[in-house]
Amino acid sequence: MRGALLAAAGVLLAASAVLAQDPDLARRQAEAAAAIAGRAEEETVLAEGEGRSEVFAYCTVCHNTALIRRSAFTRDRWDELMDWMAEKHGMNPLEGEFRQAIVDYLATHYGPRQRGPRGGNPFLD
Repeated sequence: MRGALLAAAGVLLAASAVLAQDPDLARRQAEAAAAIAGRAEEETVLAEGEGRSEVFAYCTVCHNTALIRRSAFTRDRWDELMDWMAEKHGMNPLEGEFRQAIVDYLATHYGPRQRGPRGGNPFLD
């Protein structure tokens, strides 16, 4: 146990020495993080199709497109999510043709993925 504590102390001491040699490191890291966070997304990151503009404009008010692009829900699940986001996160409820256009787009372009004969492992397909 004492040996593990001494090893941890040694690692912390070494890290402190590295940081002391580069006093601008924290500032540069903060600037890099801010640049990444401030990068604006464009509609073109979403799949092309009818409803893309509506999805981009409505959905990116609350979250980025990565959340959409990595999802693979059925049409029913996308539809349920519209109600869930309105109830739990205060999203303005979607209704009528506008809701249908958004759910149709999401179900068409971000629906369940087709799995290959080996379960979707890209290294085995």
